[in-house]
Amino acid sequence: MKTTIRSLFLLLFFAGCSGVKKDVSIKPLWIIAAPSGDQITKIDKLGITVLPNGRFITPGGKNIMTAPHPYGLTLSPNGKVAVTANSGTNPLSITIIRNIMSEHPEVQQVPPGPATDKGVLASVFMGLAIAPDNQTIYVAGGQANKVYLFDVNTGVKKDSIDCSFTSEIVDYSHGYIGDMKLSKDGKTLYAVDQIGFRMVIMNTQTRTLIHSVPVGRYPFGICLSPDEKKVYVANVGMFEYDYIKESNEKDAKIKSINYPAFAYGSKEMQTGIQNDTIAIKGLGDLNAIDAFSIFSINIEDTLHPKVVAKIKTGNLVGALVEGIPAVGGSSPNSIVATDDYVFVSNGTNDNISVISIAKDAVVNTIALKLDPRIKQFRGVIPFGLALSQDQKRLYVAESGINAVAVINVSDQKVLGHIPTAWFPSKIEVSRDGTKLIIANAKGFGSGPNGGATYEVGPDGSYIGSLMKGNVQVVDIPKDEQLQEHTKHVVSNNFQFNNATDSIFNKRANNPIPLYPGAQESPIKHIVFISKENRTYDEIFGQIKNGNGDATLARYGENASFSNRKKTDSVSNTTVMPNHLALARQFSISDNFYVDSDVSADGHRWLTNTYPNEWCETATAASYGGNRTFKEHSKAPGVFAMNGAAGAIYPEDYNEAGSMWDHLARHNVDFYNFGFSIMFEPALYKSEFKYTGIQQFVNFPMPEPLFERTSKMYPTYNTAIPDQFRIDQFIKEFDEKWINGKGIMPPFLTVIIPNDHGAADLPEAGYSFRESYMADNDLAVGRIVEYLSHTPYWKNMLIVITEDDAQNGVDHIDAHRSVLMLISPWVKRDYVGHRHYSFGSIFKTFWNILDMPYLNQYDAGATDLNDLFMTTPNYKPYNALEVDPKIFNPQKALDPFDEKFNWKALKDAPKIDDVEDMFRDSKEQDANRLENREKKQ
Repeated sequence: MKTTIRSLFLLLFFAGCSGVKKDVSIKPLWIIAAPSGDQITKIDKLGITVLPNGRFITPGGKNIMTAPHPYGLTLSPNGKVAVTANSGTNPLSITIIRNIMSEHPEVQQVPPGPATDKGVLASVFMGLAIAPDNQTIYVAGGQANKVYLFDVNTGVKKDSIDCSFTSEIVDYSHGYIGDMKLSKDGKTLYAVDQIGFRMVIMNTQTRTLIHSVPVGRYPFGICLSPDEKKVYVANVGMFEYDYIKESNEKDAKIKSINYPAFAYGSKEMQTGIQNDTIAIKGLGDLNAIDAFSIFSINIEDTLHPKVVAKIKTGNLVGALVEGIPAVGGSSPNSIVATDDYVFVSNGTNDNISVISIAKDAVVNTIALKLDPRIKQFRGVIPFGLALSQDQKRLYVAESGINAVAVINVSDQKVLGHIPTAWFPSKIEVSRDGTKLIIANAKGFGSGPNGGATYEVGPDGSYIGSLMKGNVQVVDIPKDEQLQEHTKHVVSNNFQFNNATDSIFNKRANNPIPLYPGAQESPIKHIVFISKENRTYDEIFGQIKNGNGDATLARYGENASFSNRKKTDSVSNTTVMPNHLALARQFSISDNFYVDSDVSADGHRWLTNTYPNEWCETATAASYGGNRTFKEHSKAPGVFAMNGAAGAIYPEDYNEAGSMWDHLARHNVDFYNFGFSIMFEPALYKSEFKYTGIQQFVNFPMPEPLFERTSKMYPTYNTAIPDQFRIDQFIKEFDEKWINGKGIMPPFLTVIIPNDHGAADLPEAGYSFRESYMADNDLAVGRIVEYLSHTPYWKNMLIVITEDDAQNGVDHIDAHRSVLMLISPWVKRDYVGHRHYSFGSIFKTFWNILDMPYLNQYDAGATDLNDLFMTTPNYKPYNALEVDPKIFNPQKALDPFDEKFNWKALKDAPKIDDVEDMFRDSKEQDANRLENREKKQ
């Protein structure tokens, strides 16, 4: 047993302990699981809703549906109208809720339909304000670099304020307008330009831009002091990224490279790389004052606003926090002010910084810890803030635990927590001080998006359109009621059992230890395989002992389909025979859900990184059409909002880092094949077959991953056959751990992404969209066949899952997806019914590897022990051929003799091409409707 790891584990799990306790009899050892048990994900707005992550939500009060992802919220001065800014995949919109305190509020979405009307509202992101006369709504225009004006009563757009400005010194022609605040007299509007790294000041009477004040990196939140002498801006970004170029000359050409430029935190990252052929700008100090900071701006002289203080909040990068060096920054995101203090939510640190207005310095830090039994784990994700009218109470949206924290301002103590719907983002307090108005970005979830009883509505079946948000209006409880509300929040998120309970007796010999260090696992090698975008039903809907809908199994048996042009077809075939054979020979789950909506957050989750408020808001905005990358933009933050990407960025980093940092910190060796290295923007060209893409922006890789990643295995690119990837995998595996002197590491990660799908390319062997599924299926079969015939098989576990489920449909929930476990130690022909999420996978990994948990999502999940057996079956797997009418492997494998048709690569879509996703979703909806009509 590793002594240090064991000590850390005990520290994390003893209730109420302040140090390491070696005698487990002193305090009970708590085993934490998700509260859902065997329940499926379901929406019950009047009772208990079960979320995809196995947690419950029970939002009280009145819940009013909005368009997806309301990350902005404002309340009119008279308290009668609330407005949300909805940054969902489709539409981009605002929702106007009139007479919000009445029993039957009037709700208007602008624009009204499921698709964005670009003539009305081309872009919207977070920022909102309502004029003192309650007649005009100011709406941040995101990448339009404008603020829009709408009529409160009609929802009609009246005008806009252009925030662009250029001079010989600055170029603000491109911007991304976000959070905003309006002066009390309504004459001056203050907003942040997130990619322009500035605060903008506008005159609402002349509807013109007055000033642009440079601030820190990726300004996100803004507030006015009550006396309106200062503006405070929260900078949530870490670095200012730049092009990689051929030289330092002003007009040097952009240059792409095969691999990310440097490791996070390295000397090269800080100072840059320059030689005769390349110039890569350094990113500077990890704790630069422009990053993860609050800027105080004096606005008393309206003609000359001036930054008077730059304040770091939360924990510095590298600082020891409860024994672990902080990997990520504090992520300060939202701000409110009383007469004396400014409160800042630090999204990554799970705390609130208190800044003295008089001193412009941090004077206190308020920790947000829901329960002492999980006090070491981050994941609360504090986001929006609100103050009561009398400044006695501070309310904090705790996005990660679906609650609002109540803080007493006078002694700055947490009084308790109030249950909300999914992912509360912003809060307002009613004008009479009796109610909270809470914007919940993910509402009650998506629900199913297919099946015999599912009726396709105007929004279609795409998950991004189904994730409706809501506005919750709830009574503010009395202080003495908060204890009961807090218990409710705890039980909604976690189930606690004592390790000595009899329910755990049967786990004595299970290959998955009850907790890290409980026993030694016979599993010594884990292979974690990520695929792309599939649901359970479309692959496994026909599995008889699973909870599937056979009518949705478009990639199962007896499938019939045609190409997009309807010029070629195949009937009664099996699209993914290896997936079905593996399911019947090993274990799968029919109650597993991805925590993610799309690939952008999915690839974060797959590294055991929970997306913070920066990632969640940037992802929703990007998928909604707000892709901010402009080739000729001079905005310093043009690369900050990354949208769909297969990697994690420094702005994403959790306080304790990702699984890469976690493994390295505990001296567990690992190696990576194409997983989590696809930064965007990037280049997809014909000559990149060994890397998949090339990078031309100086994004850093997580430090532990930089030297442990294959240089011959291509990352995501659907025009590179998965067959090529598996050949590269086998070649390198043989060289390193079969024919060489090395021993297979305990942990391998592999991406096999072509089940993402792409356009028909018959000349490249992909005659149908299903061809990509067959390519992926054969690759999965081949890698399992290969690994199960190696000497490591007896002690191996292969886990296969998807990064998200957005490109398919499912009759249980749009988040239900694929989880396959392959090992001599898993049950044969078994479908597990316990509720699992991404956290379940990582919890199982850490139990096997004798490592502590990393955050609240793995610590609070249910592990996968039910899928395992105590007596191993060492029989290997032999891959099945795929139907050559669907996919021609040899044609796709032409790169091995260098005659491969590389033109196909140029036509390959980038990850999560939104138009392609909608087109496929609409085609699925049309096909299901056609089949239903034929049956009738």
